[in-house]
Amino acid sequence: MRRRALVYCEVCGVAKASGAADFLVFHCLAFCSPDCRDDYRTADKERRAARDAAAAAQGPISKRSRAA
Repeated sequence: MRRRALVYCEVCGVAKASGAADFLVFHCLAFCSPDCRDDYRTADKERRAARDAAAAAQGPISKRSRAA
């Protein structure tokens, strides 16, 4: 007999779907409602923007030649 996989919301941790008939799946992540999915998407965009800004502020990495 197969067991059903436990699915929980990535944002709030709830194991029951609460705004949709079933869990919403976005890039292999499960969300209990469209609001939780949108919150995750917004936080992910902010995290990526901060990472990109930090990388741009650092500047290019200089490389040394391997020749002796």
